[in-house]
Amino acid sequence: MRIAVIGAGTYGSYVIDSLLTKYPQADITLFDVGQRGVKNEQEIGYYTALKQAMYKGLSDGRYFGFGGASDKWGGQLLTFTENDFAHPDAFMQDVIRVDKARKDEMLAKFKIENKYPEHRISDKLFTKTGVWLSAFHRNFFNWFKIHKRKQVHILTHARVVKLVAGNKNSIKEVIYLQDGKEQAASFDYYFLTAGAFESARILLSSGMMKDSKVYFSDHLSTKVFKIKGKTMIKDEDFIFRMRGTSLITKRMIGEQNDCSYYIHPVFNLRFPFFECMKEVLFKHHFEWKYIWIALKDIPHCLGFAWAVLAQRKMYVMNNEWYLYIDAENPAKDCYITLSDHKDAFGLPGLDVYYHIGDKAQDVYDDAKHAAQKVLDDAGVTYEVLADKIDVQTCEDIYHPYGMFDFRDMNDYFSRWANMLVVTTGCLPRSGGINPTASLLPVVDEFIESHAFAGTN
Repeated sequence: MRIAVIGAGTYGSYVIDSLLTKYPQADITLFDVGQRGVKNEQEIGYYTALKQAMYKGLSDGRYFGFGGASDKWGGQLLTFTENDFAHPDAFMQDVIRVDKARKDEMLAKFKIENKYPEHRISDKLFTKTGVWLSAFHRNFFNWFKIHKRKQVHILTHARVVKLVAGNKNSIKEVIYLQDGKEQAASFDYYFLTAGAFESARILLSSGMMKDSKVYFSDHLSTKVFKIKGKTMIKDEDFIFRMRGTSLITKRMIGEQNDCSYYIHPVFNLRFPFFECMKEVLFKHHFEWKYIWIALKDIPHCLGFAWAVLAQRKMYVMNNEWYLYIDAENPAKDCYITLSDHKDAFGLPGLDVYYHIGDKAQDVYDDAKHAAQKVLDDAGVTYEVLADKIDVQTCEDIYHPYGMFDFRDMNDYFSRWANMLVVTTGCLPRSGGINPTASLLPVVDEFIESHAFAGTN
């Protein structure tokens, strides 16, 4: 069985590990536009043009090269349960079922577990606890040792141009650019794991989408509350705690008219040393001035070291922290389409139309009031940072979703006879989590029970 995996990022790396666990003799070719040095879209040579509003997801959120975005952010390995959606469609019901059945198996691949129960903290909100991957072990490509797998042939600097359709809704071959030369290759099965927007560009260029537009949505984020005091809210402690070198984090999740939101803590926004640490750990960027910044603030740096190394929890500078509200954007008219402008590879870029409608304010208002009720009931001292939430703030949280119309999981598994697309864009809802890990159990389900059913 000859298999093509297009994209060496988070999903591509996980797919390869799962494939080789089930099929140790598989012959896998991995295509990636980059290599070890992970780059953003501008550095790699991609082009996107924002046509409406502000959306930094593409410029600040997606990365290319071995490990992709996992090399920069890692993220929380969160999955869905019945608490997440009041009215899940058939596809999300299937995702929830598979997440519950395979979550522990998936987490065990990262040598972590999550036995924390979800708690109802009010009539509108419940808490979900997640594990944020260690800054030292977050790159999926390195964690699964993809470069050491003898069954994997890695094509670097290989930009996929398009897929060529075959008979019976199958893929015949992949066309790609390498070293400026266009080449073609055929495989028995294909996994398209090039990220939500790049995968959409490939499908659009291949004529494999129903329309010339791919509709999507993403989270909006706003800093809403400044809290002075302990990190306890009712009986729940929202401080980040350490397990090994990973973080255990907690959030509150709610829903308004089938639009999810989550309320999560952010610490040390005014702690220069902590900001420098994040630059080093997440952006791999170091400047000598960071040492001087630490020396100028030794008391807080020592407090930080004591909290992390001895108490195994996050330091909270001046006993002050913040709550952000992130919500699904309910606007239905956000979409991408192929651009007339060519990128550095001579391929069409993407035009991005991202709109924030009036309904987004309703979602934020509901989330704000739900959070205030919990804070008031718990006697928390807080300050509201904006009477009217500025929903024009859209941060680089980058969880695109809603790009397809899969009826259920069987439709998802069989949409193409010999290809599976694996991106967060496949999900109809992102919910109140970073949804990346919610598809990992689905990948395992497919490879274990359904893979290659449509191949000859």
